[in-house]
Amino acid sequence: MRAMCMMEVFMMIGYRRAIPLSILVLMIGMTGCPRDNPAEQAQSSPPRSAVDQAVRQSVDTIQTPMGKARGVEETLQDAASRTADRALEGTQ
Repeated sequence: MRAMCMMEVFMMIGYRRAIPLSILVLMIGMTGCPRDNPAEQAQSSPPRSAVDQAVRQSVDTIQTPMGKARGVEETLQDAASRTADRALEGTQ
């Protein structure tokens, strides 16, 4: 008995079934092969608390200027409303 080539397999089961079957076999093969790199395994991830602390610092760095900007915005709105009130008093 001789080994069948891929074209003979396609001809035997039909192209409509062979292509999805080939894709399925490739997908299973790709997910089944471990791709761990020894260099990646040697690197240790930082402790969770260090990551959390870095995230908290980043958030605080962004929120502090945003809070100040909101305060300035409120001050400007108050000043604008006072100016509008004065302008209305002057026209009356």
